[in-house]
Amino acid sequence: MTRSLKNFLGFLARCTQLACHGDWRYYAWTGVLFALCLVGLNAYAKQFVHGLITTDMTDQVSWGVYIANFTFLVGVAAAAVMLVIPVYIYKNEELHDLVIFGELLAIAAILMCLAFVMVDLGRPDRFWHLIPGIGKFNFPGSLLSWDVIVLNGYLALNIYVCAYLLYCRYQKRTPRKWLYLPLIFVGIVWAISIHTVTAFLYVGLGGRPFWNSAIIGPRFLASAFTAGPALIILALQIVRRVTAHTAGSAVDAAQSQLDARTATAEDLDALTQSFPAIADASRPVRQWLLTVGKVLEVPAGYTVLRQGAPGENAYFVLQGRVAVNREDSGLVRTVRTLGPGEQFGEISALNGTPRTATAVAEVPARVLSLPAGALRQLMKVPGIRRVIRARMHDRLMISDRALLTLRHIVQVAMIINVFLLGNEVFKEFYTGNLHVAASQYLYFGLHGHHALVPWIWTAIACNLTALVLLLLPISTSFKWLDVACVLAIVGIWIEKGMGLVIPGFVPSPLGEIVEYSPTWNETLVCLGIWAFGLLIYTVLLRVAVPILQGRFTHTTAPCQSS
Repeated sequence: MTRSLKNFLGFLARCTQLACHGDWRYYAWTGVLFALCLVGLNAYAKQFVHGLITTDMTDQVSWGVYIANFTFLVGVAAAAVMLVIPVYIYKNEELHDLVIFGELLAIAAILMCLAFVMVDLGRPDRFWHLIPGIGKFNFPGSLLSWDVIVLNGYLALNIYVCAYLLYCRYQKRTPRKWLYLPLIFVGIVWAISIHTVTAFLYVGLGGRPFWNSAIIGPRFLASAFTAGPALIILALQIVRRVTAHTAGSAVDAAQSQLDARTATAEDLDALTQSFPAIADASRPVRQWLLTVGKVLEVPAGYTVLRQGAPGENAYFVLQGRVAVNREDSGLVRTVRTLGPGEQFGEISALNGTPRTATAVAEVPARVLSLPAGALRQLMKVPGIRRVIRARMHDRLMISDRALLTLRHIVQVAMIINVFLLGNEVFKEFYTGNLHVAASQYLYFGLHGHHALVPWIWTAIACNLTALVLLLLPISTSFKWLDVACVLAIVGIWIEKGMGLVIPGFVPSPLGEIVEYSPTWNETLVCLGIWAFGLLIYTVLLRVAVPILQGRFTHTTAPCQSS
């Protein structure tokens, strides 16, 4: 246990070291975000000194843009489940490599949620009253106590799952399903609960008729499952662009041109040292491998197999390092970096399909080539089959099909979101009940007060335009898909933020109309918190991407993953 803890602490230390290294784009982006964090911190310091008088919140409108952002970001955090469900329940292989990006986004979003709650408190130093045993938690009677539990619990779940899976990839070992899979399924229920409980915070306030609707919870989930995956689509495209490079001039070398020889017992022993499961194969199978296997001496920069070529053999690295690159539209992205004991080319060899990527030796390498029949014979051994199948997922494949699958999720969720909004509008205006004043103020203004009217009609325009784009085939083009995602995010932020929080207070239960608009100081605080969240997500991706690519492991130095 002590050694395991020491190794994990070493992993965290090396991750910290890696997070401090990058190219000029990384330094420029994180530098801008850090500067914005300082601006926001300075604005919050003014608020802390002078009190909430620096905001435009009043006794009549006690929640403002802080809670608006909190509500939106809870939905973004919950949306990670839209990647988890297709992968772990419906076995969608296209999204398998992308789940970690959604869970990392959930971590950053929850941290921003907690920051927005803190800045909304007039006296954050009195938060200790909620700590059980010291103060009074008011559980289970208070919905706020439920919200504290679900938010912090969901944060802990995602931190554990991400840390465990990334640590296993760092150690180049297969994760044990019983250590993370049950928590994955708990997280699915938990993700839905965090946004449902947030909706109940509004619905449970009987004195605010604008929020007293059973449809609020489903509306929250539908909008969350639109905006969250839309953010992930944009983030993944940025990751693809940043991690891509122009197709280089790797040397193509047919096997006949390489120094190839028949495999020997020493080669098999070397493979067994880095891939111990090979020892489980029977002696006749091992002898047969020696007769059909070929060992290739591959110079640095030489291509072992080319994307699109026929797939006949599978390969195991005996010595050196091989990068598996996927070329798309003239750009190359590294999907795996392999060391001794790891295989490549196995999928196309087993399926008899063309190669889906190109394998290039990064340093002088020694590679064992096996025909597909030999690989099938090896995979009859349970231990070998289990390891090889697990390694088939050890890649970072942000494919076009995966992004288009996320598009379908956003498309369906947006349809449901707009439909539920239409139901709510019909109920409010067609019935003409006594509580229509808040909706009247929101959509058309009330007694000369119309501060929110431009906001909500902008949101409706963004949502409808995004819906039309998502329904049209044009959104299969990533340029238009990006436009639809940005419009959906902006529209839902307004709808769930200013368009939901403020009308619940206007008019007040006493009939007062006190309008609210965020002050410059509030805006700077919000900007600082968003910059903080983006900085956290950037750093997490800076560490996660090289680990998922196999470029940052326990056997490599952090600088090698840059």
